[in-house]
Amino acid sequence: MRPIGRCNLSCPFCFGPRHEIPSMSRGDALKVAAALKDGGVRGVVISGGEPTLLSYLDELAAVLREPDADGSPPKVVLSTNGLAPLRTMERVLPSLSWIALPLESADADEHRALRTGVAPHRERMLRLLGEVRKNHQHVQVKLGTVVTRVNVAGAPGVLDLIEDACLPDVWKVYQMSETNYGADNRDWLSLGDEEFEDVVHRCEDAARERGVTLRVYRNRTRTGSYFFIDPDCEVVVIDEGGERRLGNFFDRIAEGSDQSPAPVEGSRNTENFTGTYPDA
Repeated sequence: MRPIGRCNLSCPFCFGPRHEIPSMSRGDALKVAAALKDGGVRGVVISGGEPTLLSYLDELAAVLREPDADGSPPKVVLSTNGLAPLRTMERVLPSLSWIALPLESADADEHRALRTGVAPHRERMLRLLGEVRKNHQHVQVKLGTVVTRVNVAGAPGVLDLIEDACLPDVWKVYQMSETNYGADNRDWLSLGDEEFEDVVHRCEDAARERGVTLRVYRNRTRTGSYFFIDPDCEVVVIDEGGERRLGNFFDRIAEGSDQSPAPVEGSRNTENFTGTYPDA
């Protein structure tokens, strides 16, 4: 669920919605949440853009987390850049199962070149990671690292920046997707499959040494694995050609389109989610 395109960073590899797209209204966001719950959805990632810029984020997360008829709450994941003030996060964290945080490089200059817009981003994100580990232990942590030409050297070392007590439950390494802003900057950022796998091997060694579970996102496996609802309530899926918009979410429901839209494959979509955000 991507209810916002706006962000307080301008990362050149971003595959989220364009920043200028108007945000989803509170009413529409809560209607989407209700429809997902009615449809038996067992897990939702709230992302963007930067979702902590939404005034209603805490309410949205709480609604999504409400237990189903069988008494079990769905998994609610917040994917955030980690820049929100602690008072904002404290309103949201009680409703979360997981938080997804970004760290692109052990090298400060590499990281700064990719997380552009707020100079101390890495330090603020690491402070939030420590706060979650210390005071919100019910929330599991996924650390994400997007590999580009800029951070080939420093990406495998990101765990070295984290104290043992604050290590993530899952570290996911992403091959940069050539979508949206990533497509705009592919000429100087995009990494070929062979070069990416060289970085993955080094990340595997680093994860093994620190005892962290590693997951890997490869562009060749993205088809059929993702189902997005964008800020304008458009359904977006991924096929061989990249993102494809399939019409308004509410119109599809009204028309009785309750099955997963092509090319979303239920098993691949589920595996992608549960592999990234496993049960505790």
